[in-house]
Amino acid sequence: GCDKFPHESELQQEWENNKESLLTFMEQVHRGIKGLVTDQQGEPIANATIVVGGINHNIKTGR
Repeated sequence: GCDKFPHESELQQEWENNKESLLTFMEQVHRGIKGLVTDQQGEPIANATIVVGGINHNIKTGR
Protein backbone atom coordinates (compact mmCIF):
# COMPACT_ATOMS: atom_id res chain seq x y z
CA GLY A 1 0.00 0.00 0.00
CA CYS A 2 0.82 3.67 0.14
CA ASP A 3 2.64 4.96 3.20
CA LYS A 4 2.99 8.75 3.30
CA PHE A 5 5.35 8.68 6.24
CA PRO A 6 7.67 5.64 6.09
CA HIS A 7 9.69 4.79 9.15
CA GLU A 8 13.24 6.15 9.20
CA SER A 9 14.64 2.64 8.81
CA GLU A 10 12.79 2.33 5.46
CA LEU A 11 13.92 5.63 3.94
CA GLN A 12 17.10 4.35 2.26
CA GLN A 13 15.21 1.55 0.52
CA GLU A 14 12.42 3.92 -0.51
CA TRP A 15 15.03 6.26 -2.02
CA GLU A 16 16.61 3.39 -3.95
CA ASN A 17 13.20 2.23 -5.16
CA ASN A 18 12.19 5.67 -6.43
CA LYS A 19 15.44 7.50 -7.27
CA GLU A 20 15.50 6.82 -11.03
CA SER A 21 11.87 7.77 -11.52
CA LEU A 22 12.32 10.98 -9.56
CA LEU A 23 15.45 12.00 -11.48
CA THR A 24 13.77 11.26 -14.82
CA PHE A 25 10.79 13.36 -13.77
CA MET A 26 13.08 16.23 -12.77
CA GLU A 27 14.85 16.13 -16.16
CA GLN A 28 11.52 16.87 -17.87
CA VAL A 29 11.75 20.47 -16.61
CA HIS A 30 14.25 21.15 -19.40
CA ARG A 31 11.93 19.92 -22.15
CA GLY A 32 9.41 22.03 -23.93
CA ILE A 33 8.86 24.80 -26.38
CA LYS A 34 10.41 28.18 -25.77
CA GLY A 35 10.36 31.21 -27.99
CA LEU A 36 8.26 33.93 -29.54
CA VAL A 37 5.62 33.65 -32.24
CA THR A 38 5.40 36.93 -34.12
CA ASP A 39 3.85 38.31 -37.28
CA GLN A 40 5.81 39.96 -40.11
CA GLN A 41 5.95 43.23 -38.17
CA GLY A 42 7.40 41.50 -35.11
CA GLU A 43 4.18 41.74 -33.10
CA PRO A 44 3.27 38.76 -30.90
CA ILE A 45 0.50 36.49 -32.16
CA ALA A 46 -1.98 35.58 -29.41
CA ASN A 47 -3.43 32.07 -29.31
CA ALA A 48 -1.33 30.81 -32.22
CA THR A 49 -1.42 27.04 -32.63
CA ILE A 50 1.97 25.33 -32.79
CA VAL A 51 2.03 21.85 -34.29
CA VAL A 52 5.00 19.66 -33.40
CA GLY A 53 5.60 16.40 -35.21
CA GLY A 54 5.87 13.34 -33.02
CA ILE A 55 3.49 14.48 -30.28
CA ASN A 56 -0.25 13.96 -30.31
CA HIS A 57 -1.39 17.40 -29.15
CA ASN A 58 -1.00 20.96 -30.32
CA ILE A 59 0.39 23.81 -28.26
CA LYS A 60 -1.15 27.28 -28.04
CA THR A 61 0.69 30.52 -27.41
CA GLY A 62 -0.38 32.84 -24.64
CA ARG A 63 -2.12 36.18 -24.98
